[in-house]
Amino acid sequence: MDVFPTEVSKTAPAEVTIKWNDNHTTIFQTFFLRCECTCAGCVNEFTGERILDVSKVAKDVTINNAQHVGNYGVQFFFSDRHSNGIYTWERLRQLCPCPTCSSGQRQS
Repeated sequence: MDVFPTEVSKTAPAEVTIKWNDNHTTIFQTFFLRCECTCAGCVNEFTGERILDVSKVAKDVTINNAQHVGNYGVQFFFSDRHSNGIYTWERLRQLCPCPTCSSGQRQS
């Protein structure tokens, strides 16, 4: 992957901002990130079906901590005690909710 983060920071109680090496900035709401977890407790390993009931995730969930996982991603430690998922840089970029990325107009 040619695009990688240069900074990952908690920029508000329920917000994470990622700055990328191509000068793009992604702002994620913590609730969105928690609901996008792909660990075996949130997504069926065999079918890929989401098994997390997002209605049971607190709307005010926050991130208490985070740690890099190798050179390919980050593990978030959420306030609801969930920390099993690894969010790859590639996936986080694909999840970028900005109008440019979500419309498919991103140049990368």
